Amino acid sequence: MSEPVNSKVEASEQPLHHLEAESHACNIVHEPLPPAQWLGFDQTPLTLVESRYYTQVLIETSVAALLFITLLTSFLIIGAEMPLHIIAIIVPALVLIAATITWLRVSHAKSIAYGVCEHELLMQKGIIWFKRISLPYTRLQHISLSQGPIERKFNLRTLKCFSAGSGSAEIELPGLESKAAEKLRQHLLTMASRASQKGLAETESAAPLQQTPEVEALSLEEITTDTQVDSDNQVENDAKR
Repeated sequence: MSEPVNSKVEASEQPLHHLEAESHACNIVHEPLPPAQWLGFDQTPLTLVESRYYTQVLIETSVAALLFITLLTSFLIIGAEMPLHIIAIIVPALVLIAATITWLRVSHAKSIAYGVCEHELLMQKGIIWFKRISLPYTRLQHISLSQGPIERKFNLRTLKCFSAGSGSAEIELPGLESKAAEKLRQHLLTMASRASQKGLAETESAAPLQQTPEVEALSLEEITTDTQVDSDNQVENDAKR
């Protein structure tokens, strides 16, 4: 009766030592990198969008502004019956505002740039407030291409990248030539698939290492229990004899 109990105690202590050894092996020292070794976003060379996109934005904004000014002027003259000297002040002010908005939109279009890196897609844009986006391929879930009527005239497309858990496009990259946009879409899908497969392979390879101590402890406990039951049965049989 005493031997199985001792064997049970020794068997229960063995997984604990195994866990301690693995915890010491996984105790990695993390040393911070000095600022001189940090990789900045501005160190990556970026590609500007097609110059035809600037013309597209100029035409879109100019047509919209002209249509708005014409309709508003017609309403002031016919509907509101406003005096002409007041309209002569309002219309130039609207033209100045429309020109400012057009300049801002074209300047914003010229600021758009992107970079296709080994592990992520980069994008930057902005005039006064700069926005820089980095989308890792591991989070890339869906990619779509869109093309409006004016984009079709200039043979351009807009690439939209959706990340996991996001309802809207995290990266919306306009001004891409149609063939280049399709090629970039295929490349990003391939990189996202490779990143996903690599993550699954790493998870599967790490899973047995994490489960080994628990499995060993369970197996040793079952073996000890079976040994103790056999010993008890042997004692009962000897007592009956």
